[in-house]
Amino acid sequence: MIWFAIIISGLFTFLTRFSFIGGLAGRPLPPTVRAMLGYVTTAVLTAIIASEVLIINDHFIIADNPQIPAFVLAAVIALIFRNIVLTIATGLLTLWVCQHMIY
Repeated sequence: MIWFAIIISGLFTFLTRFSFIGGLAGRPLPPTVRAMLGYVTTAVLTAIIASEVLIINDHFIIADNPQIPAFVLAAVIALIFRNIVLTIATGLLTLWVCQHMIY
């Protein structure tokens, strides 16, 4: 019975995803849809980053959260220099300093 449920779930997942891909294959997307799809990456990354920075151990923490200054400084460095290595190094260094010396 469990294998039947797994196979049906897999087929359902495949068919729902394939219906969009197969139905739109070879057709150009309308300009409004293309414009809306441009925001998907930003929305998804914002949700992932915000939940990782603001939620610790299933609690929404702002006051004693060392990740917030590290995130802010890394975001500023990313906007100014547009260098991923420098951004990661700055964020990690700031996080370590905040974890061990400040908080």
